[in-house]
Amino acid sequence: MWDTIIAAVSPHIVAGTLMVAIMGVMFAGHRMWAKRHPNHGALEILKRRLAAGEITHEQYQQLRKTLTE
Repeated sequence: MWDTIIAAVSPHIVAGTLMVAIMGVMFAGHRMWAKRHPNHGALEILKRRLAAGEITHEQYQQLRKTLTE
């Protein structure tokens, strides 16, 4: 009886463990990328504001320098 239960549950445990491991690697990779590019979103917003004419080129340069320091 126990052999049947273990045989039925075992593939699910392996699959679940693999899924958790893959999700952990993805989470760690995302955290590492975010640390290297902390202001990526802010720079995109800044570029859009320049393109829309909301800020001047001088303001863009100053704000970009502030964000990338």
